[in-house]
Amino acid sequence: MIDIVYLAAIVLLPLLIPVMVIAVILGNGSWLVERLQSTLTLHEERGLAEQGLLWVSILSPFLYFLALGAISWSGHSISLTSDGLKVFLSISALPIGVLSLSLPLSVLVSRLHATKQTAKQIKITQQKNNIDLFHSHRKELFSYFAQIGEVEYLGCLTGKFKVHPRVHKVFFTGNPEDGIPLVNQEAFEDIERELSSARWQLDAVIRDVNPQLTYSFYIANFCSTIYRLSQKLGLPEIYVELSEKSKLVPTKLDGKEDVELLTVGQTTDEAVAAYRYAKGYFHNLCDFVGREPDHEENEEFKYLEMGGKFRAVKEPKVIERLHENEIKQAG
Repeated sequence: MIDIVYLAAIVLLPLLIPVMVIAVILGNGSWLVERLQSTLTLHEERGLAEQGLLWVSILSPFLYFLALGAISWSGHSISLTSDGLKVFLSISALPIGVLSLSLPLSVLVSRLHATKQTAKQIKITQQKNNIDLFHSHRKELFSYFAQIGEVEYLGCLTGKFKVHPRVHKVFFTGNPEDGIPLVNQEAFEDIERELSSARWQLDAVIRDVNPQLTYSFYIANFCSTIYRLSQKLGLPEIYVELSEKSKLVPTKLDGKEDVELLTVGQTTDEAVAAYRYAKGYFHNLCDFVGREPDHEENEEFKYLEMGGKFRAVKEPKVIERLHENEIKQAG
């Protein structure tokens, strides 16, 4: 039993003693597991001299050398002669061989530490490159729209085609660390649905398709859709500038209490201009990402897209009539 304990001590103590001592000196965290784990882990943010594994790789072979040497040298005395040296070398082959392991082990630890530091540096560089790519993509979006310049719509609305920073966040997904962001398809599809609704709502109002519902359809549907579009696309020319020319109208929705809804300007020209600007802005956004807008050309609605034919669809103009009569009375 004593021999087994003695053997276990020779095998384990030269390894455990350096680990425990170095854990006290260089380890981090609370005892016991955290400090031991810290000691036996390579830390790329620290220098080589602060690596616990390096000192373990040096001290353990030395302690094994002493432990094995104590066994090998037992029964021998020191003799500073050539014969004594020969005897020392013959009986110390194993201890010296174990001691010599400290050099390759320390070199291995050094290489592993350098490799880990290189890997971290590559990761940092890649992360920096990804962040640069992300912000470059955003700058390209701003630059793309800056080339468009201002566009006059029907003499009542000037589209500046400036990009609100929120637009990039909404229509593109991804973190700066991941590089070039991905196109948010859901956001594009949402705008396409809103534009489609605004188009047929505006057509129904201008043509006065259902006279009994035209008033509420204009106030509660078309105007609300246009303002949602302008908020989602970041168009202050509509939700700020044009809204200053508009009127707040008390409206009862679905039998509930009155709410105040904002008209889109006060004329048919302003309503059509707001729709055309929102559509034109979105189509430029689609061009930037190389996406074909999901817009089925309908001959019935073409008069809303270009020209001034919309002015002669019905006389007097429906929106002007609403402002002159129902909206004025409601106000």
